[in-house]
Amino acid sequence: MSLAWRGPALLVAATSLWGVSSAGIAGVGATGIAAAPVAAGGAAALLGFAVVRGGAPWRDFRAAPRLFLRLGVLEVLNLVSYVAALYLGPLPVVVALHLTSPVLLIVVRIVRGRRSITLTLAAELVAIGAAIWLVAGYRPADTALGPALLGCALALISAACVAGLITLVVRESPGLPSGSAAGLQLLTAAVLATPVIGMAMFLGAGPTARQAVILGVIGALLLGPGFACYWLALRELDEVTAGLIGLNEAVVATVAGALVVGSEITVATLMAGVLVLGAVGLELGSPARARAQS
Repeated sequence: MSLAWRGPALLVAATSLWGVSSAGIAGVGATGIAAAPVAAGGAAALLGFAVVRGGAPWRDFRAAPRLFLRLGVLEVLNLVSYVAALYLGPLPVVVALHLTSPVLLIVVRIVRGRRSITLTLAAELVAIGAAIWLVAGYRPADTALGPALLGCALALISAACVAGLITLVVRESPGLPSGSAAGLQLLTAAVLATPVIGMAMFLGAGPTARQAVILGVIGALLLGPGFACYWLALRELDEVTAGLIGLNEAVVATVAGALVVGSEITVATLMAGVLVLGAVGLELGSPARARAQS
């Protein structure tokens, strides 16, 4: 594998694993917030592997506790905002807004003067917008105006959290061991999410013990390895390219969902995948593409 394609290939692997894990979580059918057991399973697998290989995760955490706290807060805020947005709806618009992190990253670069508007960039934005619209499967919303507006606002908060996570990991990943760092990110998120799932279980909306075990296994086998690939990939990618490739997760989740829970694969989803690949190709080949600066 050439060095230029190592980062994109690793991120495609990461987002594919996350897409499959999303379908798996849906297949479990757990009610309430499933973040804590999934994140805990992924953290246990990654940190255990790091220790076996001679790593020292606790030392890595003590070297940058604020970083992992920020990552954990963003991860939990992303999850809570997105889940709440899905409950409030309208679902298609919420999904579309959640996937706008690449657009937010590009806009930030333009505002900061780190990116100029070119024909290639315009083509990327059009492809991203079309892919988001297709994945969302837009249809008229039947949700009340108030909840709909709140749901859209929460979806945008979720997208901003994803953009923030990408930016932080791009900046910090070169100086940290990927497996240990990814495990610490998930562990922090699991700890912060525990009160949320505890409240859900108190109200009778949390997962059962059997479901929690299955969710932990999904975290260990899919989410955790995905995060390890993610940290490795972002050593070699800038934020915008990472955000674009991240759209692959929605496409893979749709395909895997068809296999796990019998959801329908549409022509629109396949077309969205082609558009995402096209946008990624344009970005990788663009002369304006540059590494994010610390």
